[in-house]
Amino acid sequence: HSHSHSHSLVRVFKFIFVVALVSCFPGGLSPRGGGGFQGALACTVLFAGRSATQDGSVMASHSDDGEGDSDPRVVRVDAKKFQPKTSYPRRIPNSQQNLRNIRPDVETFPRFVGSGYGETYEPTQPWNAKYKPTTPVGSIEQVESTYAYYDANYGIMNEKQLGMGESTCSARIAVPAPWRPGGEAMFCINELSRIAMERCDTARCAVQLMGQLAEDHGYYGASAGIEGSGESLVVHDKNEGWVFHILPSDPNRTKTSANWVAQRIPDDHVLVVANMYVIRHVDFTDTANFLFSKNLVVDAIAGGWYTPKTPGDYSDFDFTAAYSDGEYNHKFYTGRRVWGAYRLLASHLNLPADYHNLRDDAPYPFSARPDRKVTAQDFFRVHRDWYENTPFDMSKHLAAGAFGVPDRYMTEGTTDVKGAWERSIALFRTAYSHITVSRSWLPDSVGGVVWLGQGAAHGTSYVPLFAGANRISWAHSIGDPSSLNRTSVWWSHRYALNVARGMRFMDSHKFIAATQSKLESDAADLVSRVSTSGDPPTGDSLAQLSEDHVNRVRDAWWSLVDTVVVTFADGWHTTTSQVGAALGYPSWWLETVGYENGPPPPHPHDNKEEEISVS
Repeated sequence: HSHSHSHSLVRVFKFIFVVALVSCFPGGLSPRGGGGFQGALACTVLFAGRSATQDGSVMASHSDDGEGDSDPRVVRVDAKKFQPKTSYPRRIPNSQQNLRNIRPDVETFPRFVGSGYGETYEPTQPWNAKYKPTTPVGSIEQVESTYAYYDANYGIMNEKQLGMGESTCSARIAVPAPWRPGGEAMFCINELSRIAMERCDTARCAVQLMGQLAEDHGYYGASAGIEGSGESLVVHDKNEGWVFHILPSDPNRTKTSANWVAQRIPDDHVLVVANMYVIRHVDFTDTANFLFSKNLVVDAIAGGWYTPKTPGDYSDFDFTAAYSDGEYNHKFYTGRRVWGAYRLLASHLNLPADYHNLRDDAPYPFSARPDRKVTAQDFFRVHRDWYENTPFDMSKHLAAGAFGVPDRYMTEGTTDVKGAWERSIALFRTAYSHITVSRSWLPDSVGGVVWLGQGAAHGTSYVPLFAGANRISWAHSIGDPSSLNRTSVWWSHRYALNVARGMRFMDSHKFIAATQSKLESDAADLVSRVSTSGDPPTGDSLAQLSEDHVNRVRDAWWSLVDTVVVTFADGWHTTTSQVGAALGYPSWWLETVGYENGPPPPHPHDNKEEEISVS
């Protein structure tokens, strides 16, 4: 039975005059008063249904791949109760307690300054001192009660085991954000996901609620252009999972609204979404497996993006072909990751690595049966993948340097040289990634687990957060990119990976991998103990278990930095049994950079005089 807090009486309190709204933002056309607005435009999502996992859980993942000013903090939002509207005095019809303010789409630091969404956002915190409180872009009616949930740039998991993973997509339609001239849409994907977390306990409820709110009040994307104007969410509960795609409606043809579609994922399948829509053919007669907006086909026909072979027969409608603008940044930006993930999860498909046009060719499936039933640890591996031992291995060849660094920094705005790097799943600029696990046979408080890794996946340790915990550690909720803080687990991971890049990466990363393996094994033991403990621990006990573990992880990572520096300082190799052994460079690299053509040996003496050694 799906429980949804009623939203049928949702009303909008929009700021109609854009000029007035813009004046509220201290940075002008920016909702936070900082350096502008940008999102995590390059995220990878995985999913596994309950018959595709070893233990019968439902799982999804998300990597939040932003840029240098991304906000890596994760918070826990408390459950809340509000007085029914009818109990308010008539003289205060618009009491703030009866409104749910809608935040703007901000994913850079700080994503929010204000109260009600976690202590780290409070204006009194020192890292918020130079920022003004966030101005809402509108409001809807509040419901009488909301669920607790973990949140970051998007909703992660609530106390009812509802989980989500997000991936931004290109779309044929883009509209301005509400603080920009002409912007009338109220909802971004971030707030849609949060409201679903607050009000729903099933994936179907979440999809329907988000779709209806976007249709009623308008949707805008993370980007003002078509790259990033669409979005995908994988939404799951403890029984099933759905893929939800959305984009703005065309303001030239309809009022401010949205077009969206959702497809149920087969229980025995895994799925990959990597910055491009994956839903193809929509069966409009199968409401058990498809949900959609009312103008989905009409708008596609009007835009010239779809023409039915037979008038009135929409059985050949392809959502991705109609509404996607294809891969962004460059060819293979999406396709390589989809290929790379399926090669690890479903290698029996033997999918092609090459294609002509990803949108038009459709070389990859919507979803697929895995080679074997998967675990959360399998998803860890996928998120850490840089295509090892393939022709696209990022740790090979000259761009990786002498010591196999798989990371490729951004070049936009720094050079006139045109080109592109391969896009791996593991990414240096990942702010955080997570795997949400929902288990129907356990109480919600312990059945729901978030495996959270803050920082790049290949340099993080995934730690468990339980759905029923009543708080989250400060280790997760501190993460100002401009100020190093040793309380922050994100900073410990970031620091260690940056040190490893400069100190024989392929050697130093072995220390990182060993530490990951040990700590994540300990974490799996913790989850197992909690899951089999009989009576579920209290919310306070669950929070303390997670906090104690993440503190050990953070301290181990800071210690790891010292170990790597001592072991590889100045290009020497130092262990307990030897000090300062030379390691040099790989022969292939020396040959490639012209080492053999360097300064020659000294000329021999012209006069062969006897050499005299004086001791």
